Amino acid sequence: MKLVISIVYYDSGLAILEETLKSIVTALDHASNCLEDLSTKVVLVDNGGILSQVKGLVSRVVGDGMHEWMVLGTGGNIGYGAAHNLVILNEQSDYHLVINPDVEVLEDAFVNAINYMQQHMTVGLLSPYSEDPEGFKQYLCKRYPAVLDLFLRGFAPRFIKQYFSERLQEYEMRMDLNEKALSKEVMASGCFMFVRHSVLDKVKGFSPDFFVYFEDFDLSIRIGKRSNIAYVPEVRIVHGGGNASKKGLKHIIMFAKSAFVFYHKHGWRWA
Repeated sequence: MKLVISIVYYDSGLAILEETLKSIVTALDHASNCLEDLSTKVVLVDNGGILSQVKGLVSRVVGDGMHEWMVLGTGGNIGYGAAHNLVILNEQSDYHLVINPDVEVLEDAFVNAINYMQQHMTVGLLSPYSEDPEGFKQYLCKRYPAVLDLFLRGFAPRFIKQYFSERLQEYEMRMDLNEKALSKEVMASGCFMFVRHSVLDKVKGFSPDFFVYFEDFDLSIRIGKRSNIAYVPEVRIVHGGGNASKKGLKHIIMFAKSAFVFYHKHGWRWA
């Protein structure tokens, strides 16, 4: 049984990446101790043009551990999905984890994910329980977004969000995800996507239609046509990123462009 993990680094900060890598090492060590015949490989793709620094960080954090590590350079930012596809389309495995460089995994995350996937063969994609660094629960799974939902979450002032609070809670599936949930119509977050590789092969990884943003929703839709998507709260992470509207005008423009591509491809829903 093999698990391959791909991480794409751009500009989240090397100190943050270091904490992510440390947590992955700990979780992989725990998984290797709990699961027989597990082989692992972690591939870090540098999209930020600092390959030597990334290699140095990996060497310092990983040392002479039992797991296989690789660092790839792209020579520039080729996009989130394209960078992950360098690994997805070239590494064979039973399970593949797409994870962001600002995500820390708890020690038992990989063991619990693999055990769940082995017991639920109809599941192609697993989404975890997530908290932010302050300990507040995050709702990574979403329903198919209406344009109004995206505007409210990203740009509406607080009093407007409060007025539409029930709608936003419905969009974030807050009432559905108190326990495990199975569905074919869940939009999972790209910060942590634990995927059966046979399903990834069939859908050919991330779509080249997206540079950044909405590639995870697009992948969720295509995986959902072939298998179930599961929310599994026993798989736990801490996630520090998100919210394009707080990252400046450049990210807002990229978000809007990707949203247009997404709706043009999968269907517009305004409200």
